[in-house]
Amino acid sequence: MNQHLYFNILDDQVLPFSQHLNDVYALVTPIFQDDNSTVHRAGSMCDWFDEHSHTLLHLDWPAKSPDLNPIENLWDMLKRRVKRRNQHPRNLVDLRDQILSEWLKLDATYLQNLVDSLPNRIQAVIKSRVGITRH
Repeated sequence: MNQHLYFNILDDQVLPFSQHLNDVYALVTPIFQDDNSTVHRAGSMCDWFDEHSHTLLHLDWPAKSPDLNPIENLWDMLKRRVKRRNQHPRNLVDLRDQILSEWLKLDATYLQNLVDSLPNRIQAVIKSRVGITRH
């Protein structure tokens, strides 16, 4: 990953998706979180987020901070569900289809619980003094 590839992902994927969310949920500005790698912190990336702040809120995440993003739990669950299937993916398209199939089976309550767990995750990190937590 380099800043040019990352810029293309932001421009081609993240921005259209966040604009769609703004169109659908007029009063909601999507929040974008990254892992604070050097690529993500290049000057051109910071400029890109400043330029698009009306469409996307970028969290100023501390360097080397624990990954508190609930999406990691979601990816783990999807991975386990795909592995439990009797049919192993034969190629990337098959893998994508299996992940999508499992995604569509997700209960909205599970997703909301992941989002709602963020304050507890933050408190656990504070309590551990930025050490290891169960999250």
